[in-house]
Amino acid sequence: MKHYERELFVSRVRSGAYFIEYDGIRLKIVTPTIEGEMELNEAYNIAYESAIEDDFMTEDENLKWMDSRGLWTGEDEDTIKTVEKDLEKLKVEIFNNRNQAGLREQIRKYIRAAEKKLSEESNRKNVFIQNTCEGVATVARSYEYIKTCTFYGGEKYDFNRLSMEFVLSLFQRKLLTEKQTREIAREEPWRSLWALRDTNCIQLFSQKDRELSVDQKNLLVWSKMYENIQESMDCPTDDVIEDDDLLDGWFIVQRKKRDKERAESEFENDTKNEKIKNSGEIFVMASDRKEAKRVESLNDINGDMVRKQRLRTVRSKGKAVSDLDFQDVKLTMQDKSNQMFKDNFRGR
Repeated sequence: MKHYERELFVSRVRSGAYFIEYDGIRLKIVTPTIEGEMELNEAYNIAYESAIEDDFMTEDENLKWMDSRGLWTGEDEDTIKTVEKDLEKLKVEIFNNRNQAGLREQIRKYIRAAEKKLSEESNRKNVFIQNTCEGVATVARSYEYIKTCTFYGGEKYDFNRLSMEFVLSLFQRKLLTEKQTREIAREEPWRSLWALRDTNCIQLFSQKDRELSVDQKNLLVWSKMYENIQESMDCPTDDVIEDDDLLDGWFIVQRKKRDKERAESEFENDTKNEKIKNSGEIFVMASDRKEAKRVESLNDINGDMVRKQRLRTVRSKGKAVSDLDFQDVKLTMQDKSNQMFKDNFRGR
């Protein structure tokens, strides 16, 4: 994005207004007042209750209906979860390989492919969402917003030439993407405005007595996010901060690091007995899958490898398995045997 483009976006976001021009008509769409926001939410609730009375399905009911007809099954849901996990792994990989240009860019291609796949699957899942109670209510709220917040020549527009549906579609195209918002948040001219926001001479947004726009909220969130990154003890380099994929990977690495530290801290509190704490192995009963994953995360790389090897051995031998069947036990006993031989040889 060029600097002049960012200047235009910043001024538009700060104004809190969206200008739409079509066929000689210039419309201004503003954000609702606090009272207006309440009326929009009332419109949503009224439309939702009306849809219920008219026997529209809820989103949950719609998914069950799709499942019964093979349009969206549990396997499809698992596909989305798998792609999401793969995408997270890829972002960690691109961060870990950020200094290897060729590999980094190859991983980036995989990230784009995974994002495309996730988008396609999500669209397929939500193909009938406009026919649900939530979908009908969302459209009703959007139309109420366009109707009450669209002005032409200082007066509310009467939609005699352009329909509400058409104006809504033009308005939605004006909204910033996440990629645009992130770039604006970390670059000039917004960066200086954000740094000076607490001084008396800077007013971030111009509209008074009106709610923040979607773009304003998103820009504030990302601005605070980048500020927190700069203040972090593990602050990444500028090349990471300026690359969305690398920074997403850094976020994931930091999150996993915090989760592991939190789990270790909780584990320390649960095992204050010195005999238990200093044991080579500790068996912990987990109450559910979530708890099991937390316990597993406490293993280091070697411990995780041992766990997986033992699971494979148990699956192959079943109830007949014994300690001596485990590869790590065999290696430990071999090491002890070798050490005894060395000690005995030195003693002669």
